[in-house]
Amino acid sequence: MANLPTLHVTTDALRELDVDALLVPVFRGAIEGPGTETALRAVGLSDVPRDSSFRGKVGELLHLAAPGQPWGRITLVGLGRLDTLSDEQLRRAMGSAIRAVATDARTVATTLAQTNPSGEALRAAAEGALLGAYRYDAHRADPRPIRLTDVTFVVPSAAVAGAREQLSRAAVHARAQAVAADLVSTPPNLLGPVEVVDTARDVLPDDVEVDVWDEDRLAEEGCGGLLAVARGSARPPRLLRLLYRPPDPVARVSIVGKGITFDTGGISLKRPSSAMNEMKGDMGGAAVVIALFTALAELQIPVEVHGEVCLAENMPGADAQRPSDVITVRGGTTVEVMNTDAEGRLVLADGLALAAEEAPDAIVDIATLTGAAPRAIGKRATAIFSNDDDLLRQLLAASRSAGEPMWHLPLWDDLRENLDSDVADIENLGRGDEAGATMGGLFLREFIDGLPWAHLDIAGPFWQDTARYHLPCHGTGVGVRTLLRWLDPRDG
Repeated sequence: MANLPTLHVTTDALRELDVDALLVPVFRGAIEGPGTETALRAVGLSDVPRDSSFRGKVGELLHLAAPGQPWGRITLVGLGRLDTLSDEQLRRAMGSAIRAVATDARTVATTLAQTNPSGEALRAAAEGALLGAYRYDAHRADPRPIRLTDVTFVVPSAAVAGAREQLSRAAVHARAQAVAADLVSTPPNLLGPVEVVDTARDVLPDDVEVDVWDEDRLAEEGCGGLLAVARGSARPPRLLRLLYRPPDPVARVSIVGKGITFDTGGISLKRPSSAMNEMKGDMGGAAVVIALFTALAELQIPVEVHGEVCLAENMPGADAQRPSDVITVRGGTTVEVMNTDAEGRLVLADGLALAAEEAPDAIVDIATLTGAAPRAIGKRATAIFSNDDDLLRQLLAASRSAGEPMWHLPLWDDLRENLDSDVADIENLGRGDEAGATMGGLFLREFIDGLPWAHLDIAGPFWQDTARYHLPCHGTGVGVRTLLRWLDPRDG
């Protein structure tokens, strides 16, 4: 798993900091932020240097040599417009800066968080720093190592105590997100359902209760969705059941994750096959749930959290399920399988039904469910559906604080009839090609027994082809920090 740098706070003057790189902020229009004037004057500059590649946009960088100074170099970090400065601008700018220096600087100090005196701004900058230092290169013969070991935030003396608390929480959130990103990026030949369970056992703390259902137990328990999806694969399915039980919990929630460790589409083979490489990350929802449970105890979350991690591989083998098959999922609902590439909702049907049996205060599922979601809102936001306005409001607020954008999409009741089947209780796809993301949500809603529920479709932001700001190339781990903020009353 990722080895992220250690965070520190200091009140020392800039000239007293012996670091490899000093990061200072610049706004659009060459407006100098805290510490920038001191740094520039130390190297004989009276103003921000003119450079066609540096205009102070968020994440733009300009590196300056610092001969005779205690800093190996100065990096000017663009923060965008001063009048629109946000926590997310800080998170993104820090991520870009740290990614640029992490391979050749061991120690870094920065004044970026001083642009906004709030604790949330410092936390956002710290998250950006840690996530910017993350990368997945476990399988390179000659990986380019991350040299960065320490990042120090320069803060006013009155802010030190609160700053340490914010940095601590930022570190827990970032480490958890890195766990999810690692899982999503791991090659599929190394990570089937059994290996996901093994990895979870390795990373989860002792205070998380773990129960694993194998294929025999799944059959006994009537979990026909998982069993049907896995039929074409030589790798058997697993249901990983997790429980975090704090003393005197203030609420009980269940979080369900889709974990298709590789998705070919099954008999309904994906086309074009050249786009299939991302499908090692079709267990992105499961990765988020596992990562979430690594952080709950350390954050002292006062909520009892149940996890249902639904793991299978979807392959077109000789015994694979076929379009028009009828299967029975947990709880006895029969489903006509109209398309085997709509498999995620079948495994989630089992997980959601099990979650509902516990009668929690709320259920949230997270899944790379539909290509329709990113086609509707783009690849940088999560589509959220919910049957409960209060739960929806809470999750949207958490996503804004985490800098993980969500957009609310509707569950049109008028479209429910498109899921009617002539031979079973429901079909898994829906007639026609309209509102694909909504049809997925409507299908899942059938299995939550009317409880407060939200469905997070992360099919867009779970993956990106190139690193951008604080988010890495390939698996991003998006969703972890939103859910942690939702569960933590301190972030309410």
